[in-house]
Parts: sequence; structure tokens; C-alpha cells
Amino acid sequence: MNKYSLKKRIPSIEASAYVAPGAHIIGNVTLGKQSSIWFNAVLRGDEEAIEVGDGTNVQDGTIVHADPGYPVKIGKNVTVGHNATIHGCIIEDGALIGMGATVLNGAVIKKGAVVGAGALVPENRVIEENALAVGLPARPISKLSEEESRKAQAGADTYIARGIEYKNEGI
Repeated sequence: MNKYSLKKRIPSIEASAYVAPGAHIIGNVTLGKQSSIWFNAVLRGDEEAIEVGDGTNVQDGTIVHADPGYPVKIGKNVTVGHNATIHGCIIEDGALIGMGATVLNGAVIKKGAVVGAGALVPENRVIEENALAVGLPARPISKLSEEESRKAQAGADTYIARGIEYKNEGI
């Protein structure tokens, strides 16, 4: 793990969090309990705070950055898929951001919503609770069924277990 203080802002990482080798945690970043940050992810809190909630996973190659006036708040048990870009937005508890998706300044992803792989959530767009949003720009196409919501949560639970496993193996 590469952890850097910047402008006298020191990352705060819970003891139970897992940060993979090659991930970079910079500046005003807080990682919650059993959160996990995976290989080559970058969380750059140089302008505003970045908060990652308990049980949340930020997967390989993801970039999380905050612009002035746009901190990043990622809730509990959120999955952020590989190579996503999270920029100055709010992602509420239990949401899932698909691989390669982009969420821009001022956007809000409500509780339990899913942003599909490769989607672009424009500035200030709100994706409502339990909605499935896809496309360029992302638009809601349906409400998630209870089964789909359970599957999204199961993914977050899997990454909690995976982070514990990797940490115990010394990786």
C-alpha cells in the first residue's frame, strides 16, 4: 500500500480495512471498517475529503477524486467495480457502480441503486433508490427486483470476505 499525507492531510485507515499492494491513498481519505481498496486503485483526497464507508469495496484500477466543493462520500456496503471513475459525488449505502462506469461531480447515487458497466452519470444527476441506470448518459431503465438487490449485496459481502482473506495471507 502506498499511503501519502498531503497538505498536512493524513489518510485515516481503519485497522480492519484492506488496501492491496499498488493502491494509492493520498491526503484527506477515510476508510471504514472492513472496507477494501484493490490493486492499482487511486483515492486522491488532495482538494476535498473522500470517505469510504464500512464494508465498501473499491476494485482494481478505480480512480476516486474530489474537486473543490465536491467531496466524495461512498456509503456502507457499496461495490465500485474495476476501472470506474468516481469524481466529486455521493454514493449511498448498498449501491453498485459497474465496471468502467463514471460518476461525475454533484451526482447522487441513492441507496441500493445500480449504475451499469460503462455508464456515465453526468454532473448533478440523481439516480433514485433501487434503480438500474445504464447508458451514455446514464438513465434509469427499471427498478431492481428483490433478487437483483440481494445479488448486489452478496457481491459486497464477498469482497469483505476476500479482503479479510488477502489481509490474513499477507498480500
